[in-house]
Amino acid sequence: MSMFNNRFITIPSMIAIAISLLILIQVTIVDTANALSRYINCVTKVANNNGTVSMSNIENCYDKVFKGANDADDFGIPLK
Repeated sequence: MSMFNNRFITIPSMIAIAISLLILIQVTIVDTANALSRYINCVTKVANNNGTVSMSNIENCYDKVFKGANDADDFGIPLK
């Protein structure tokens, strides 16, 4: 009888864990897509204002949108 009761406890737990993981995955994907669109909008705004785009403008947009980018070297390793 105790095995029967444990099964009912674990099935809802497994469903809750699966739903939680799906929500986390969805939030991660949506947040990344949002950051990418903000980056593209920033580069487009700079290009429309100046008429040209330089590598420094692109890097400034990247650093503005993706926080912490200034704190890492070219390979993404955090600076000390």
